Amino acid sequence: MALDTRGVLAIIAWLLMTVALVTARRGDRLLGTWIMMLAFAVATLWSVLSMLWSQSNPSALTPKLWITMVSMAASATVYFGYMGLHGEGIGE
Repeated sequence: MALDTRGVLAIIAWLLMTVALVTARRGDRLLGTWIMMLAFAVATLWSVLSMLWSQSNPSALTPKLWITMVSMAASATVYFGYMGLHGEGIGE
């Protein structure tokens, strides 16, 4: 079974989120914030691709619910980017 683009993006986002939390836990909270922002940017791309895919293929979620996922991931990207710009790390 081959992975498609959405599967690869999901794995990349999961790995980045894990790395961000481990980095923040080890003491570099600001770097963890920036990595988390990058992870949610990848999650946004995954959500957009999933939304487009669900319009022409059977999916567990409707396109409207995928739009909600896109907006949540984009909001988290902006949130962590804002935290990083102002020098606030995860958990501070």
